[in-house]
Amino acid sequence: MKKVMHHMESLFCAGYLLFALIAGILFLHRGGPVCHRCAVMTFLLAGGDAFHLIPRIISNLRPKWRDRRRWLGLGNLISSVTMTLFYVALAYVMDRYMPGRMPQAVPLTLVVLSAIRLCLCAFPANNWFGDGGSQKWRLYRNLPFLLTGVITIGYLIALYAQWYLAVLVAVSFLCYMVTVMGVRKNPKLGMMMIPKTICYICIIAFFLGKV
Repeated sequence: MKKVMHHMESLFCAGYLLFALIAGILFLHRGGPVCHRCAVMTFLLAGGDAFHLIPRIISNLRPKWRDRRRWLGLGNLISSVTMTLFYVALAYVMDRYMPGRMPQAVPLTLVVLSAIRLCLCAFPANNWFGDGGSQKWRLYRNLPFLLTGVITIGYLIALYAQWYLAVLVAVSFLCYMVTVMGVRKNPKLGMMMIPKTICYICIIAFFLGKV
């Protein structure tokens, strides 16, 4: 049963990466400022996730893979960076998609929070290539990210009345925080990353259907 679950997870990860690749290419093919920003946003997200998901796929297919921890650690670090920048890119997409509504303070604040989070992620105490750091450091590096999520949900509702996108962002953050803060005590919480990824797929699909 465990082997079947691993194969299902690998198929899901591969499907997500393939979808994001095709979506990014479609955005570029359509052209225009909004589509170009959507392409950057999509490639940024999926490109970073690939560093984490491809090692997971390899690990599922080769359980005795010796370099598993090192590559998964590197993938977690890279995806932490790109996932943070994804929300900065989303703000600039929305600013172009429905121009004239976003104050400059919003993307600027997101950039500052992203810089703080990236600095925190760079501290050796995070132990990316080991156990991922203590619960304290998991909280430290994710607090600026959580604020990014709150601001994103806020402007999507207050400035654009985009409740659908706001719910997707809220669910993705909920799944992410539950996983990050609880997976050490309960490894099964790692499955929460699947609905988180589905939310990202839905966000990309939203813009595919709109721009």
